Amino acid sequence: MMTLSRSLSNYKTKSEDMSIQINSKIEDYLEKKFRISHSFNTKNVYGAALKKFTEFARVRYNFSLDDMSNQIFENSVDPLDILDEYYTFLSSYKTKTKRNGYSSEAINQYIRVAKDFLNHQGCKIYNEDMKMKFRLPKRVSAYQKGLTREAINRVIRFANPKLATAILIACSSGMRIGEIIQLKLSDIDLNATPATITIRAETAKTRETRLTHISSEAKNALKDYLARYGTQNQYLFLREHELEEDAELSDEERYSRFVIASKHNLESQLGRCIKKIPELNAKNENQKNWIHFHAFRAWFKTQVTDAHQSDFAEALMGHKSLKLVYYRQNDKVRARTYLDVEHAVTVSDTEKIDRNYTDMQKDNSELRGIVDSLSRQLRSLEERIEVTS
Repeated sequence: MMTLSRSLSNYKTKSEDMSIQINSKIEDYLEKKFRISHSFNTKNVYGAALKKFTEFARVRYNFSLDDMSNQIFENSVDPLDILDEYYTFLSSYKTKTKRNGYSSEAINQYIRVAKDFLNHQGCKIYNEDMKMKFRLPKRVSAYQKGLTREAINRVIRFANPKLATAILIACSSGMRIGEIIQLKLSDIDLNATPATITIRAETAKTRETRLTHISSEAKNALKDYLARYGTQNQYLFLREHELEEDAELSDEERYSRFVIASKHNLESQLGRCIKKIPELNAKNENQKNWIHFHAFRAWFKTQVTDAHQSDFAEALMGHKSLKLVYYRQNDKVRARTYLDVEHAVTVSDTEKIDRNYTDMQKDNSELRGIVDSLSRQLRSLEERIEVTS
């Protein structure tokens, strides 16, 4: 077998028709990924990864992906050598904003997609053989500092009504930002106690319908938001008139693109808000902002877990785990459990926190009274025993 560099450098690129052919192969691959995930966001992520793989083939060897596939099938090159070269390319990739190559997480993702695409084209690349050729970098879990009520409150004070409402919903429900963006008025029952949200299967990451709740604080913010901006649209944060027609896109893809754009817009609003507060404009070890929407979801999980309801938090968040297969509360029990932990996910409603603290003091006082009564009964019993003996 010829060496990779010699084989690739001597191979002539194909015509424009061949370029169209490989584009159709890429599109076919991405469509199959969409059928599995039912997510245009997933399709876009895989598409971006293949764009990077295409750039690698062009920059390094003046190749198209189709040229590469032909070389592999002609046994001129080893696909493992290609992935090894791709690993080197990603590790040393430098731009004005990326000085030290891609992160371990990004490299793993790019190579995984490239390997999957080549296998989709008929190549047989096995993990065991790849491990013999090279080792992918270990994924490093960066330390991420937990949020505080004070930090969340400061952000909310600088936020506009839309952003503030979304933050309070995220903090008190554990919902993902994509799920919040796609909420409809019909998904929310503000008359229930506590207010109940139905997360539709088509908007959930797990593609399963689930129920969650929001705090009284978030409920009041949502009511104020609706009173200000009206309820003429079926969506809370999407504006239907902005879903412009595009003849080249299906209704589903057009909607998906707008959801992604709206999500980025809300995240950008949060970023601009944080920059106004120097103390909060900090980075974690992974160089990502300390405060972001997923951090609000993590705060919800932490608060409810600290209130000794870990499984309950997982169920509301929509996490998939074996231990939750048989964890099924009925509506009344779920609502009662949420009311018990609502104080933990309340950000700035001091009245509710104070009321909960007062109730705890009352409960403690009643418990002390019971203990004192039992102590008196015990002493009386001991005295009787002494007299009898």
